[in-house]
Amino acid sequence: MTLRRYRCVFALGLAFLALSSGCGGDSRPTGMRVAVIGLDGATFDLLDPWMKEGILPNLSRLRREGYASEMESVLPALSAPAWTTASTGVNPGKHGIFDFELVDRERFLPVPATSLDRKAKAVWEYLTESRRRSVILTIPVTSPPDEIDGIMVSGFPYLKPTGYTWPADVEHRLGAWRLDRYGEYLPPGGEEAFLANLVATREARFRAAIDFYRNEEWDLFWIVFMGTDKVQHFFWQFMDPSGREVDPVLTEKFGNAIRDFWIRTDEMVGEFLDDTDTNTVLFVLSDHGFRPVNRDFRVLKWLWDEGYCAVDPTRSKVLYFPHLGGRMTVNRSDRFEHGVIAPGAEYDSLIEELRGKLRALKDPLTGSAVVGAVYRSDEVYSGPFLADAPDLLLVPGKNFLFSRGSPMTDGSVFGLPEFTFSAYHDRRGIVMARGPHIRAGSGGPTPDLADIAPTILRILGETVPRDMDGDMIEGLFDSSFEEAAPLRKGNRPIRRKVPDAKIREQRKDLKALPYLG
Repeated sequence: MTLRRYRCVFALGLAFLALSSGCGGDSRPTGMRVAVIGLDGATFDLLDPWMKEGILPNLSRLRREGYASEMESVLPALSAPAWTTASTGVNPGKHGIFDFELVDRERFLPVPATSLDRKAKAVWEYLTESRRRSVILTIPVTSPPDEIDGIMVSGFPYLKPTGYTWPADVEHRLGAWRLDRYGEYLPPGGEEAFLANLVATREARFRAAIDFYRNEEWDLFWIVFMGTDKVQHFFWQFMDPSGREVDPVLTEKFGNAIRDFWIRTDEMVGEFLDDTDTNTVLFVLSDHGFRPVNRDFRVLKWLWDEGYCAVDPTRSKVLYFPHLGGRMTVNRSDRFEHGVIAPGAEYDSLIEELRGKLRALKDPLTGSAVVGAVYRSDEVYSGPFLADAPDLLLVPGKNFLFSRGSPMTDGSVFGLPEFTFSAYHDRRGIVMARGPHIRAGSGGPTPDLADIAPTILRILGETVPRDMDGDMIEGLFDSSFEEAAPLRKGNRPIRRKVPDAKIREQRKDLKALPYLG
């Protein structure tokens, strides 16, 4: 027996003893482990043609030998709520992360969301309760790190340039590690340096991740690579300049940047595949898909032009906090101290008025719909934190990016995107899997991101909380799985408890940020 296998058997024995003595969480180990390789923004729209071309052999092998499907993301299809939903198994109304930023109700300002704002337990917290070990790397909105049984390296956004690992000394093991920046843009002439930073960040993370994968003990391994998302945001225009005026010199130089980034990512996936033992279920998944954008709808300017916003935000009927995306918040009197819209009939009337106007908007250039759909928050979310959600969620029409725009200025609410994104998210992500009891092929209903957490817990023999919104991914496993990992559901609490001292420390860090004064 190898040392690694001996340690696994020993750890499982300890877990059994802990459980039989009434300690730890609710776990009956199945002998399987789970690895999750998150490729942020991966879409079959790009990957399928390249797999057919033969330049992504490892992703092709995974798809051929295992399960593969598109996967439905959250609304909005944004990494912060999406990865949080995947790891908790509940919708944002239960976990409380609706965006990368939350609203400071006193100052009418957005503030960065952190892991302490997550109100629901993530899978690694359930495993820690069961005295089982996890290695969790760079999942968005996990800073500061959770004090888990295992290793955690936080994902962005970061309030401080240090203190992003658990245990703390792991930070010194990461070598040439680079922290992701939030709110990046592509400066003219800076394409080469920007791409070089993405590559260097990817390589540093891969070196650390594959070392942890091979040499640490774990029941759950989960890493998210963000570079696939970022390279698509900024370099899509050079691959596909349709609807834009792009320098042909840049298209020649960077036209294959996304493809080449994926070729290297495929090689990395291949190393994880090769180092995966026969007891491990390996998932490769994304939090959302991607699509090109070449038209801009400036939401805040539109709200201003339509009379919903005032110079003094406390007097505005509608507030718009995000830099990008269609998420509107009504200045409701039961939500904000100086709210001007009463809940009930006045609120409902305003919501329906906005919905009607937004649905009727047409692009003056093409005549196509600007807004694909408009949802009330209570049509999308449920749970104790629904009151913190934006009131209206807008799905963009084809090729549209939603941005802020400048109110109180002349000019159109339509045009070429002012931000340097040339592609943005859509809700069609991916999931692929290979391992024991995995059924080859696809089929069954399209899974939802919330299905990931309960599926992981089921594979590992954990009791799945009844209050999770997600369910086992239907069609993922063959008929032998039921006997190997029988489903156990129970009243396992999903609400996490964050120590008051940590919350006080977070508030102090937020107040120290320059833009909050």
